[in-house]
Amino acid sequence: MANTSRIAGFRPVKHTTGSAYTGQANMYAVAASDGTALFVGDPVTLDGSASAGGIATVTKAGASGQTLGVIVGILPAKFDPVSGSMTAGSIALDTPQFRAASTAAFVMVCDADDVIYEAEQTTGANASYTFLIADVGLNVGHTTVAGSTITGSSQAAVDMSLKATTATLPWKIVGAVQRVDNETFTGVSTAVKLLVKLNQAVLGSGTGSTGV
Repeated sequence: MANTSRIAGFRPVKHTTGSAYTGQANMYAVAASDGTALFVGDPVTLDGSASAGGIATVTKAGASGQTLGVIVGILPAKFDPVSGSMTAGSIALDTPQFRAASTAAFVMVCDADDVIYEAEQTTGANASYTFLIADVGLNVGHTTVAGSTITGSSQAAVDMSLKATTATLPWKIVGAVQRVDNETFTGVSTAVKLLVKLNQAVLGSGTGSTGV
């Protein structure tokens, strides 16, 4: 039976030591000049600037370059990170929370380079690029499609069309999610939920490792 596709970005699940991920994250800013909407589960990278208060700014990560980490929270647009208070204005808490395009905001990013994420694989532009058991150990990129402003869900996924041994790819496949609803038989199923970790981490040391 084929897997059900439920693309929802990258979700941190544990550290490479086996210990559980328990929500650790750091706050980053997003500049009002950034015209791309951001969602929980989206991979991001540093954009080489900072907010007026000196908080590093991030932007959506490219499909195959360095990645800082993954957004795990969106702070209200009127939040003041210095005082910890809300500035004037109303906040619609009953709508999906995402960072709208061209809006100054603060996001929480899981930026540790030893975190393992769950993400669904997709075929990219070529339907022949399905997941093979032998792909474990290879490096891959991710899709950069826009998230849903209706559900607030990221649509980022592992892009199997980019799988290779190339050391500069941002992710390394470390396995498949071990769950009864995740079929991994080669050539039978698609939408496989994979476990990946950062390979080209902005806060890591040096270039990523070659895939095997």
